[in-house]
Amino acid sequence: MGRFDFLTCTDTEKEQAENTLFRCEKDHGVTFTTLTEDLAEAELIVEEKHLNVYNMVWGGFLFNLMDITAGIANICGGGFGPTVSGNIDYISSTKGAKRLLCRGKVRKHGWTFSYVDTEVFGENEKLLAKGSFIYYNLKAGQEAHP
Repeated sequence: MGRFDFLTCTDTEKEQAENTLFRCEKDHGVTFTTLTEDLAEAELIVEEKHLNVYNMVWGGFLFNLMDITAGIANICGGGFGPTVSGNIDYISSTKGAKRLLCRGKVRKHGWTFSYVDTEVFGENEKLLAKGSFIYYNLKAGQEAHP
């Protein structure tokens, strides 16, 4: 399985990748700050729309942030496919957080699945949540059955 590199991909792949990153920012407010092999880091500036009645970032939105970041890390590592499962642990409150940093790092690329770990940090690098995601590799089916 080859690695997907945002810097050396074909023009078509680059256009698809740029569209994906644009949609992450436009639709979800997630801006990627680091994209390297098997690693993606994203930033979210917390706004009122992200907060629940307790003035904390919605748990579902945190899950979404982690899934998006893990999915982009998977692409950066050569994976290509949808989320199969995701699990997160909410470790500390997001109350008062102005900015969230999410880091997704590929733990393993298998033939059929990729495994990606995530962490969300608040101010002063305080760990707020961590998770693990599994992605199905659509390329496996294509390569196995041309």
